[in-house]
Amino acid sequence: MLHKFRVWAVASARKSLPMNSRSRGLAIAGFHSYKGARVWLADTKQLFAKVPQRAAGFESYHDFLAQQRRIPHAPLDRVSQTRFAVVVESTDPQADQVTLDSVRAQRGDGEVEAVVVPRGTTFAAITEQVDADFFLFLRGGSVLRSNAFTDIARLHRIDPALGLIVLDSDRIGRRGRRTSPRFRPMWSPEMLLGANYIGRAFAASRAVVSRVPEADLSDRGVWRFLLSARLEERTVGNVSRVLLSERVDETAWRATPADAAMVREVLEAQGHTVTTRPQDGVVRVSFEPDAWPKVSIVIPTRHNRSNLDRLLPSLARTDYPEFDVTIVDNGGEDEERAAWYASGEHGIVPKVIWWTETPFNYSRVNNVGVRSTDGDVVLMLNDDTEIVDPTWLRDMVGMLERDGVATVGMQHRQGDGLIQHGGVMVGPNGFADNLFTGMQPGAETLLGSTRWYRDSLAVTGACVAISRKHFEEVGGLDERFILTGSDVVLGLDQVIAGRRNVVIPFDMVRHYESITRGTSVPMEDFYASYWRYHPWLQNGDPYSSPNVSRLSAVPRFASTRDPKPVQLAFAVLGRAYTKVAQSSSISDEAKSLLGVASITHETVERVHAVHAETTGPRPVRTINWFIPDVDMPFFGGLNTAFRLADKLTREHGVHHRFIAYAQPNEAYIKSAIAAAFPSLTESEVMFYDGSDEQIAAVPKADAAIATLWLTAMHVARSDSAPRKFYLMQDYEPAFYPASSMFAMAEESYRLGLYGICNTESMHRIYSGEYGGKSIPFTPAVDRSIYHPDGRREKGEDEPVTIFAYARDHFRNCWELVFQALTEIKRRHGDGVRILAAGARYLPQSADFIDMGLLDYRATGRMYRETDIGLTMQISRHPSYLPLELMASGVPMVAPDSEWFTWLFRDDENSQLTMRSLDDMVENLDSLIRDAQLRRKLSAGALATIDANHSSWDHALEHIYPFLVDPEGVLAGQQPVVAPAGTLAAAEAAVAATTVEPESADEAADTAH
Repeated sequence: MLHKFRVWAVASARKSLPMNSRSRGLAIAGFHSYKGARVWLADTKQLFAKVPQRAAGFESYHDFLAQQRRIPHAPLDRVSQTRFAVVVESTDPQADQVTLDSVRAQRGDGEVEAVVVPRGTTFAAITEQVDADFFLFLRGGSVLRSNAFTDIARLHRIDPALGLIVLDSDRIGRRGRRTSPRFRPMWSPEMLLGANYIGRAFAASRAVVSRVPEADLSDRGVWRFLLSARLEERTVGNVSRVLLSERVDETAWRATPADAAMVREVLEAQGHTVTTRPQDGVVRVSFEPDAWPKVSIVIPTRHNRSNLDRLLPSLARTDYPEFDVTIVDNGGEDEERAAWYASGEHGIVPKVIWWTETPFNYSRVNNVGVRSTDGDVVLMLNDDTEIVDPTWLRDMVGMLERDGVATVGMQHRQGDGLIQHGGVMVGPNGFADNLFTGMQPGAETLLGSTRWYRDSLAVTGACVAISRKHFEEVGGLDERFILTGSDVVLGLDQVIAGRRNVVIPFDMVRHYESITRGTSVPMEDFYASYWRYHPWLQNGDPYSSPNVSRLSAVPRFASTRDPKPVQLAFAVLGRAYTKVAQSSSISDEAKSLLGVASITHETVERVHAVHAETTGPRPVRTINWFIPDVDMPFFGGLNTAFRLADKLTREHGVHHRFIAYAQPNEAYIKSAIAAAFPSLTESEVMFYDGSDEQIAAVPKADAAIATLWLTAMHVARSDSAPRKFYLMQDYEPAFYPASSMFAMAEESYRLGLYGICNTESMHRIYSGEYGGKSIPFTPAVDRSIYHPDGRREKGEDEPVTIFAYARDHFRNCWELVFQALTEIKRRHGDGVRILAAGARYLPQSADFIDMGLLDYRATGRMYRETDIGLTMQISRHPSYLPLELMASGVPMVAPDSEWFTWLFRDDENSQLTMRSLDDMVENLDSLIRDAQLRRKLSAGALATIDANHSSWDHALEHIYPFLVDPEGVLAGQQPVVAPAGTLAAAEAAVAATTVEPESADEAADTAH
């Protein structure tokens, strides 16, 4: 019945509503919105049917181990490249023999030397006795799993810059039963202060071992070694497999005064003033800066008197030299409330800001409060907290003064004494959650004890300290978040900048969560969170472990059956989750687009006619942008479209309407655009399916701009604007093999649209080869991200780092790139490390560092550690990647293509190569061997960017005048020379050499 009604309703509308009328357009839009909603509902039902409705991960270690046995270890054939020494701390002969037997049982043909030495033997004595690339320091009775050396050797082979390789471990009982696994996060120097979270589960390079010759083979001596070895994130890696089983129950360890004294000695030797003591089973470390900075504490409240009556007296008991308190109160100002604050009855007279802005925005409230203060350190504190240790602020500020630390928070207990926050984990529920929520203080977990200091992606905004400098560097709290999530982003921004966030584990500040505002989260915060959390949702939380479920704040064993966090996020955002891969069938893709990519001669003629009728300058106040679906708004061609729109809004007040060829989800697209460019928050968003009816329903505007070849077809068919433009950012036919897809994409250059061409090369192609009317712009880079500041001079013993974009798309020539890099790794071994980013399907055999999908803000720091960049685009735009690398001081190996001459100059800012395996390898090889050449090309690359590509505002400056009066701008433009080898060039050459005949007889002679 419902189907018959829909058929009748559509037929009736077609008969009764005039073609192209507003009422018909609204009816069509309404129908397709209904249709889209049904599709979304079906997708969502299917999604939830696929998402296991059960607790995340495994409860049982036995089940987890069974799963792990199905996951392959590193191949055996290359372990011999790394020499290992296993140094066994003697306990008793029988136990020592167990360890030696496990060494002999290792798979592969690697060179291993095992020695048994007494407890207390110094590392200096050990290195004099044994020569090896990597050392393992084990207790007698420990068992190395049979693939330990192959897995360690492979990680060293992939990243030869590593000086410490950390393993996972468990406990083995007398009958061989394995229990108590311990999974280790990425390098966490603050966690190491209170306890040796690494234990003996590591392999250290000879160079690193030699840094601390006085360390000795004992539990405390190994901990001293790890604290003293001057390790840093880029030199520490993890093999996230349980490769070591120990007889010792590490969960029973408790810190002693001798441990605290050792930690103090190490820190004092490093120049710190510090006090240490055992507390709650760990070493409590209190740093004392030379001078205590002033702290400004900001407390938002809805004048919750019961909360304030608890917090303010506890805050007044704080033992700290200088701090002030600012309360931002949105509960309404009156004389009684003002007098209550002024009375100081709780021992504090705060500065009060009476907040009247609506709607309420937690991020803005805090930003205004912070910027009204002058402390060198700012501390945001919820009103539903209570100070239970007067020394809390000294511990927080002291830790904050530690090099590399950006924010400091507290492990919070809630009213019932259970843990409310132990750091922020990105992943649970598809977004983020407080680690250890609901657990008992002191509990042991898969990630170690809750008693430990902990490095984290972020800390809760309920109590967070940060230097004013670091707060302002990232713009404070992101005001696109209304109630929750901006504290997480504050931490993520610090991680992107190369800094750390620390949680102090002691019961010092309690948090009675959400007493003030309840627990509901605005839907806008979910969308804003997705765009900022995405790299960690995709790649994982580095302060957790791949062996720990990404879906639970209480650590559980990971299961391969767990849904991806992005999948859960999409369920909340109303978006279907699909895996992306290079299309295996161009034919199928072409067939699916035949209907929506169709165009006629009449349509093209109409484009020309409308343009001919639209003369002279015409103000552009509204633009219809025809865009594809949005995957990520932060990079690529779509980002450039949004960047141009942002500039037009800021400088000319243009209003934008983004018309997306996608399933309707307005909040998703609007939040994506706003995440990249906040100035576009108020832009309209519409959807269409490529049909004539929906294209006809698009509202009127002063200009329409296509952003993709398919949308160019739709702009040509649309009557919504008198002038139609095409933002051309690459030669899109080259995205496909010779095929129907190539043919349809190429037709988009024959539609008569005005071209806005990204690079002079695209302008030459469109104007010279296809006879289009266009202007070029020269692309730029964001110098706040891509710059050489902080680029370090590397030591001669450090490997050369090569970066390659590893996306497996036809135009990236990934097969060539992969083979060239594989050969380079074979030739140079430990002399090179290869970074691959953007990869979705990096082969298991690749000895490359898989960087995954990165936050674009994090790429600049990675590029500044890169020595050589490799790009091998087959299309006619080299992408933004080489520009960004060159702006960071990286010399490029790039294709020797006439289309890229505007950027690359051989032996000046890059090495140009044929797109052949041998030539690529030789060019890479010459740069690896010649540091002087790398420095020369680096300087040339920076000079090129500084001269021509350092300002997006300048690059896009001339586009608005072109939108206003394209023919007027074109009239003053130099004619374009057709590219050599094209039909247009041949015709021009014939015309130039043809002499006009003087008579009919001469013409006849010419014809003969």
